[in-house]
Amino acid sequence: MTDTILLINPNTRREPPVIPLGLEIVGSALERAGHNIEMLDLCFVSDPVGAAAETARRVRPLFAGVTVRNVDSAIFDNNEYFIPGIAEIVQAVRNEGTAIVLGGAGFSAMPELVLKETGADFGISGPAEKAIVDFADAMKSGATPEKIIDGFRTGIDPAFVPDRPFKIDYQRYIANRGIIGFNTQYGCAGRCEYCIEAGTKVIHREPAAVVREITGLRELGFRDFHLCDCEFNLKLDFSERFAGELAAAEPDISWVAYMKPAPVSERLFSLMKKSGVIAITLSVDSVAPNSPDSAYSFDDVTRFIRLCRENDIKLAVDLLTGLPGEPVESTVKTLDFFRKNRPDTVGASCHVRVYPGTKTHSALAGRDDMAPFLTRPPDDSLLDPVFYNHLPTRRLKEMTADDPLFKIEGFENSSNYERLK
Repeated sequence: MTDTILLINPNTRREPPVIPLGLEIVGSALERAGHNIEMLDLCFVSDPVGAAAETARRVRPLFAGVTVRNVDSAIFDNNEYFIPGIAEIVQAVRNEGTAIVLGGAGFSAMPELVLKETGADFGISGPAEKAIVDFADAMKSGATPEKIIDGFRTGIDPAFVPDRPFKIDYQRYIANRGIIGFNTQYGCAGRCEYCIEAGTKVIHREPAAVVREITGLRELGFRDFHLCDCEFNLKLDFSERFAGELAAAEPDISWVAYMKPAPVSERLFSLMKKSGVIAITLSVDSVAPNSPDSAYSFDDVTRFIRLCRENDIKLAVDLLTGLPGEPVESTVKTLDFFRKNRPDTVGASCHVRVYPGTKTHSALAGRDDMAPFLTRPPDDSLLDPVFYNHLPTRRLKEMTADDPLFKIEGFENSSNYERLK
């Protein structure tokens, strides 16, 4: 066994392929701490399980880190459940005598369940750039680390700038519709009851560090970027500060962001436009703007659409409708709202993915009256996909068919930002 650490990207989904940003961050942190890193990117490999086993056999690493970006594709129609494939890779590497530590957003959402389903040895939940170095030091010394490490407790170095590209072939991703991601923060303070990230601790990076990361990539010739934060505008003053510092650097880039309807400001949109933002994906559910205690209203969404239009920023809306207990009138009102106010495109979904640990999961568990609308009864001990649906897709298509503004999710192998090109 060597002191080399093997990092594995098991994500073979290519619609479009996603550069494993998390592995680049932890790989950079480990290398700067003095560890040798071997990266195994399985995205374009024809036999990922065989390649993982062969690499572990050849390298005999101190341990292997495997990222779990998503548990499944989250869309009901043509859903892909990724855990069985990841479990095969994990077991192939473990069979070569290598211990496995998991990480990534998908793992962090449900660490105990993902650890159990994959058969991995350890996991790091949350940001891992510091926790992975502590883990490596423990493994090298022969100590036994915690089974699941809390990366939010360990924290981050806000000024850390990862080396990028880090042992990843960016050109191959870009040639296959991929786009380079970056992040400004971890966690989400939102309250969406169906979301696996809701209510998690928020940690911000230093804007200057993110700008250095982006400008470094721009100097290498890369120009198109996608923000990987769950929502960019969790905290308005931070968002304005980052956009302002990026705009001041004049990097000559284009980037796309995920956002929520509020908080926003005229200043934020002006700075975002100057910094290179060309498109935004806005997350909306049809219950929230109809609810008096929601974090946003129809007025907020109207303002958001107006600010995009005034700043010549394209807007794609991710619309989730047909939530548990939602009357059809709520869906009709929301669809009529978008017909009137008209963003560039609206991707609508009426199947709610019920993730263990969410408030939606708890609310539906044991409800006999909800059983007809579930693909299986919710169970905290099971990870495979459960969907709630009381608004038939056929009915949603009828409600939107007369307007090309709307796209029903799950029937096109394209991302929402690609529809804006």
